[in-house]
Formats: sequence, structure tokens, C-alpha cells
Amino acid sequence: MRKQRYKISYIRKPFAKRSRICLPLALISLAFCVVSFTLSVQQQGQGGLNIAAWGVSSLLFAVVALAYGGLSLLEKEKNYLLAKIGMWTAGILVILWICVVVAGVIGK
Repeated sequence: MRKQRYKISYIRKPFAKRSRICLPLALISLAFCVVSFTLSVQQQGQGGLNIAAWGVSSLLFAVVALAYGGLSLLEKEKNYLLAKIGMWTAGILVILWICVVVAGVIGK
């Protein structure tokens, strides 16, 4: 007799509570990033504190989203899909902003 390789579970697990906070924070961070880059391109790289504020806000929202995503992974027997999407998005944004800051410091 053959053993089944894959088991299918028909039990639906609820989403982790903190993951419902993580994903919107990551999406807000992505929106702030788009606004910051758009304004910077429109002003041909000569943006002032307004653009820097959008960028720093985007970075902070991404870091908080990563924190909430990490905390949601600690919840037992939950669905982590939203947390994983939010953490990937926030992680990419954090790496992007670190690269932008390093390029700005080295470029001057």
C-alpha cells in the first residue's frame, strides 16, 4: 500500500491579527516611496525637505511593518499570508532606502 505524499487540510486558519496591521503599513510605505521618487524626478533631484520627509516616513513605515510582520509570525496556528506579503514588501523597501541613503552619502 502506498503512503500519501501530500496531506490536504480543509481547516481554514484565521489570519494572524498583527498581519492585518503589517500589510497596510507596507502598502502605505510603498505609496510614500512612490510619492517621494515622483517628486524627486519632477524637481530633477533638487528636492528639499518635503521629499526627504516623504522618504523618511516611507522608511519608518517599512520598519514598523517589518516589526509587526515578525510579531505576527510568533502567533500560533494562524495563516501568515498577509504577514509574508507585507514583510517582503517592507523588506524590499528598507533595502531600497538604505541603498538610496548610502548612494547619497557616497555621492557627495
